[in-house]
Amino acid sequence: MRLTDLSLQKMAQSKYEGELFFGNAEEAGDILSGRHPYAGVLLLLSVKTADKFAFFRRIFPSATVMVLLPRDGAENLFGLSDEISLVVAYGEGYAVRAARYFASVRALPCALFAFSAAAEELAAITDSRVHIAVGGEEAEYPASPAAYLFADTALLDKTSFAEAYADAAMRRAVLFELRFDGIILQTAYDRALYETVSDAVSVCGEMPFAALEKRSLFCAALLFSLCRARGFPRGEAETLAESYRRLGGGPVSAFYALDKLSKVYNVFFTCGKYRKYYTPPYHARIRRAAGLYGKSEEEISAKQTVPPVEKTALYAEITEGVRAQFLSESRELLRRAAQAGEELQAYRERFPVENRLLNAALKYLPEGCPHYGITALMRDFGLFDF
Repeated sequence: MRLTDLSLQKMAQSKYEGELFFGNAEEAGDILSGRHPYAGVLLLLSVKTADKFAFFRRIFPSATVMVLLPRDGAENLFGLSDEISLVVAYGEGYAVRAARYFASVRALPCALFAFSAAAEELAAITDSRVHIAVGGEEAEYPASPAAYLFADTALLDKTSFAEAYADAAMRRAVLFELRFDGIILQTAYDRALYETVSDAVSVCGEMPFAALEKRSLFCAALLFSLCRARGFPRGEAETLAESYRRLGGGPVSAFYALDKLSKVYNVFFTCGKYRKYYTPPYHARIRRAAGLYGKSEEEISAKQTVPPVEKTALYAEITEGVRAQFLSESRELLRRAAQAGEELQAYRERFPVENRLLNAALKYLPEGCPHYGITALMRDFGLFDF
């Protein structure tokens, strides 16, 4: 194992609150039986992992097995035997959330087998709260981290490695935005989380996609998910990727978000100037953003930050002072985006960009992003009506 791969593995193991294991999943049975020798095991699978029933039955021969459907609520779990003392899950996010919720309510240890390196699936493992239906009502509930997380690359969804690589590349745009926001808005962020994300991005960018170990990609993706769960900003790039994916963008949406925003940022720092006497159509934008994101206008409006004219003018002055620095950085971001595009060429051919959908997500990104970022500044400068 290369030093870079080992460093990512150690970083992931140090950041995860439970125990993180790598290697053959079949060894998990011995590990768990050694820790919980008399446990009654509940094994939860999902629709996409039901075909692994026989595999997991060999590991946990006496387990009670349930295959959950996306529409299933967690209440069915509470009718199971009180003899269950260990919850195990391998599957999509909804099954993982059900396992964590049930284990937390019953104060039971939980063991998860990672199904994917994609951000959306990893969030079910790392988020401190889980969105789940209980008694027919959907809500968010606190959930403890799983005591054990097993990452066997043979069990991980193959396409998710490309998603993880695209996600790592996309984080460069998030870091770029945070550096600019720190100067313009004096935004405070957790420096330790920033360094963790930056280190993982650097490791993934050191070598071609094909040369990166799958374990390293999983570790990087897990680190990003853990940092986000602990408060690291999503950023405009991640928000754009999520919006585009929700509109039907496909597995490498993160790359297309990086590609689009790297070009937008470069144009802004090349020639974007404050239009002092222009007022953006804020109300119309909020109305259209609400339709795009499937939210009420009140929800969108409540999250908007529209600075007064005097502050916008100050932002314009500060931008001029750092323009040369960020123009240089935006050119490097463009180069990195092009490099990632080459590495993901095969996946871009399988999942070509839908420019109509991507542009729709971009147009109302200032209203969709949870914080004030570069595109919001561009909007307030009068540069984001297209």
